[in-house]
Amino acid sequence: MTLFVLIALLSLLNTILPDFIKNYLKVSRLWGVRNSAEVRQLQTELDAAREQVEVVSNAEHSGEYARTIKIMRAERKVSEAEAKLKSARGMENFMRMSIDTAMFYGSKVLLSAITVFISIRNRGTPVMIIDEAISLAPFTGLLSFPTGVANAISVPAWAFSCNLTFRLIYGLVKNRGA
Repeated sequence: MTLFVLIALLSLLNTILPDFIKNYLKVSRLWGVRNSAEVRQLQTELDAAREQVEVVSNAEHSGEYARTIKIMRAERKVSEAEAKLKSARGMENFMRMSIDTAMFYGSKVLLSAITVFISIRNRGTPVMIIDEAISLAPFTGLLSFPTGVANAISVPAWAFSCNLTFRLIYGLVKNRGA
């Protein structure tokens, strides 16, 4: 009975937990503090470069050519600062996305590995034995494969059916809610 509940619970967690981690938990928020300091510094540099463009534009110059050159240099600093800021924000978003993706797939792999380990370790133990009055006629051998017990459902068959059932139900609920 404990294998019955344990495998069902692991299958349910394997179906629901990764999407919960991906959509609601957002683990990447914990690591965002380090990069946001760099983004704030680059934003300050960009603001300073924009102020310099305004100062150069409003200043008196000895000639039109000198004024144009100084404005072009100041605008180049602004565009370089904008490019650095855009790159830093892109890297920050990439890091957040990669952390969230790693947590999503890591949780799926961990729960699947635990289920596989339990299935392999207990493959000879039936999860449940069904009464002889109920016939599983065409699937009797398949459902009880590694156990060798008649009218039994094996751990691998139970894990497969639980995973399939929970994924189908979750998919239907998720599509109905969307």
